[in-house]
Amino acid sequence: MKRSLVLSLTLALLLMTAHRLPAPIQEIPESPTPAPEQSAKPKPKPLPKSKPKSEASESVTNPVRQRPRSKQSRFAGVWIGTISVGILGTTEETLTINSTGTVVNEKNGFGTATHRATCDGTTVRFQAGSLGEIAFTFTPNADGQTAVASANSIFISNPAVTFRRTPNSEMAAESASMPAQPEFPTAKPVPEKPGFVYNPYDPTSKRLLDVTGKPSGTKVKDPSTGKTFIVP
Repeated sequence: MKRSLVLSLTLALLLMTAHRLPAPIQEIPESPTPAPEQSAKPKPKPLPKSKPKSEASESVTNPVRQRPRSKQSRFAGVWIGTISVGILGTTEETLTINSTGTVVNEKNGFGTATHRATCDGTTVRFQAGSLGEIAFTFTPNADGQTAVASANSIFISNPAVTFRRTPNSEMAAESASMPAQPEFPTAKPVPEKPGFVYNPYDPTSKRLLDVTGKPSGTKVKDPSTGKTFIVP
């Protein structure tokens, strides 16, 4: 009896307190803190395109290009010196030589003449004089302003004469050229022998040609060769 009463009381007590018990704790999953969005990697800046060489060169201030100076000719110029002409004394000699050393315009106290010359790269050689009897050599020095010349014949002797190049005369020398060759050569008169001339095709010949009575400018033939020449 007592045992059943105790059980009844116990059961009643349990029922009375049952609604007061706290509800079981439920773990509410915490919503994870959203991870901060990873900042997008900065795209690498594109490297500037290299300019073409032509454009790059335009963007840079180029120094003024100087035209290369043309190499000065060893021979071209107007050269002046003084030579001996034997018993006639001395005369100032002006030689205008072209850049290749193949044409020489000669001027002195006795007149002017143009000569064909040969050049080996060091020395210019030509024949001067009324009969081509003067052997001329002309060799410029390393300084480019002076030259040593020789002018020799059986009548005159100039073994070593100094010539000097006149300033800024190279351009003038470029105009030095051979005059147009006449159709026929003009003979040279023999001094103190009127009517006689030297053979223009063989000026060293001792045989003189008789043109007595022939007007100046007349075309005649050399009897030995049949070649035509002009009476002076």
